[in-house]
Amino acid sequence: MRIRQLTLRPYRNFERIEVPFGEAGALIVGDNGRGKSNILESISYLSLGKSIRGSKDCEAVPHNAKHFDIEGIWEDRGRQRQSRVFYSGEDGKRVFLDGAPLHRVSELVSHFRTVHFAPEDVSLVLQFSAQRRRLLDILISQARVSYLRELQGYARILTQRNHYLRQVAQRRPVDRDERVVWDQQLCQVSARLRRHRLETLVDVEPVFARHYEGFCTGRERASVTYEQQLVPHSVSAIPDEGELIQAMQGELEELRAREDRAGHTLCGPHRDAFVFTLDGEAADTFGSQGQLKSILVSWKMAELRHLESVTSQQPVLLLDDVFSELDQDRCQCLLHLVEDFEQVVLTAARTPRDELGQRFKTVQLA
Repeated sequence: MRIRQLTLRPYRNFERIEVPFGEAGALIVGDNGRGKSNILESISYLSLGKSIRGSKDCEAVPHNAKHFDIEGIWEDRGRQRQSRVFYSGEDGKRVFLDGAPLHRVSELVSHFRTVHFAPEDVSLVLQFSAQRRRLLDILISQARVSYLRELQGYARILTQRNHYLRQVAQRRPVDRDERVVWDQQLCQVSARLRRHRLETLVDVEPVFARHYEGFCTGRERASVTYEQQLVPHSVSAIPDEGELIQAMQGELEELRAREDRAGHTLCGPHRDAFVFTLDGEAADTFGSQGQLKSILVSWKMAELRHLESVTSQQPVLLLDDVFSELDQDRCQCLLHLVEDFEQVVLTAARTPRDELGQRFKTVQLA
């Protein structure tokens, strides 16, 4: 899977720009504020139908424009394909695949796959639990379309259950049997989501640990925990769906009185803890900036390998300002690792090492 050309007309700071990509990718060079990160974000839009940064669509519309328009031409198993995302304040967002409109934005997911790293993600992802869950959910959604549908279904059930609990907290008359219905539905979907997450972590965690070991030359070991537990070593060690349903039922029963007072759901996949660790300690508490960045870069590379193993295609790797704040040894390790990937798009404030200039097509932003 390779992107061949990107056209923005307009998008954020660009009135119009066409960016060509070489076989191995591209090195996008320009001073700060020229829009290097915006180009990588727009490529991610073609994968997810939304901003990888979590920004609102309206924020990507240039100040003097009424819309943004992103179009990408990419190659899929030797076949040329095209994705487009259009947004305006009047018409909302529309997405297209090979020229045909899609009914829902979510239908764009899983066709053109990317893995995106941005330096600002280091603090967001490693310090905020919600951002770590989002990181995992985006990965699984690109690998399994069914997961995204179940995640959306879970959100709907959660909204309805929270509406019921608000009525309880406000001491309004409620139908007690309604709670049983919402609890049953919540437990069933929660079990499937947690099972998918654990299956993914079983595959990704050892690859992540190996990549990090290359960065730190064996000085410490990186791993992940899910709900305060180490990730199982195999899929067979993951509790089955029935056991996960029972566990969720137990959580709801234990928190029943607290939820009645709080007026919202206090447990479930939307609150589960997914934590990066270094030698068993939480990385966001004890890790240095260089270690935290190495953790996230290692995770992104493990994401790519997971998507490749599930889909038999390697996604495009997007690395934004990846060499900043890494010491020389870590930079050399990263250069070596990048050589193993089919197509990589990188950004830099200036043309960096000869190794990059020789391999990648350079796109200079004025």
